[in-house]
Amino acid sequence: MKIATWNVNGIRARREALLGWIERHRPDILLLQEVKAGEENIPAEIRELGGYGKYWNGSTYRKGYSGVGALCRDSCAAGCTPVVPDFDVENRTLALHFDTLTVIGTYVPRGDGEEHYALKLRYLEELRRYIAGLLREGRHVVHAGDVNVAHTDLDVHSSQNKPGAVGLRPEERAAIDTHLALGLHDIARERSPGRNDLFTWWPYWRGARERNLGWRIDCFYLSEDLLDGVQDVSVDLDEKSSDHAPVVLSLGFP
Repeated sequence: MKIATWNVNGIRARREALLGWIERHRPDILLLQEVKAGEENIPAEIRELGGYGKYWNGSTYRKGYSGVGALCRDSCAAGCTPVVPDFDVENRTLALHFDTLTVIGTYVPRGDGEEHYALKLRYLEELRRYIAGLLREGRHVVHAGDVNVAHTDLDVHSSQNKPGAVGLRPEERAAIDTHLALGLHDIARERSPGRNDLFTWWPYWRGARERNLGWRIDCFYLSEDLLDGVQDVSVDLDEKSSDHAPVVLSLGFP
């Protein structure tokens, strides 16, 4: 199974790039963040794309803001139940339940401003509780998406590592610690434990991407029972249409 996550920063602006990426990579599940569109405004070519079931938690909270979605290949879509969890805010969460597997796509609030920062911390805690419940049920869990937190100093370029900056604060990093304490594994970091240039998002500053002045905030967190099936996890640095790069996980099941 090939599962990908990508913050497209506007699905209408990224229509051609997204269709081309799907054609080249043919993921089994593609989690999308920041679609910035209600379901009725998703480009027809994507809504009607053959071979995939499509599920949306589109921009109903505020037009052109946030929103997530998922494409699931027909071969597994028949067994898929999409759910927007009760704790969801601002159209940021979509869970896909299969037989014994749950794939959760999330777009964590950035947290700019005191009120939105508090919302971010509440969201992360509610997400933790949700995942804990799934694990108690004995489900395999894949949690993926834009978490908007650089978990350690390795996950942000030194030029961006400014004390007190949103995305780097101790409370946010501690929230990610609580997720991992459930038994989840940050698989990209575990596969590259000391690497300090593994980034998935870059500012729109001139030359930032070319010089790799980025952050690693697009992640896969896996329950421990899935680790033996991990074949590969990689950042697609060739896809530059969004300010985020897609991250792709190849996962085998017994």
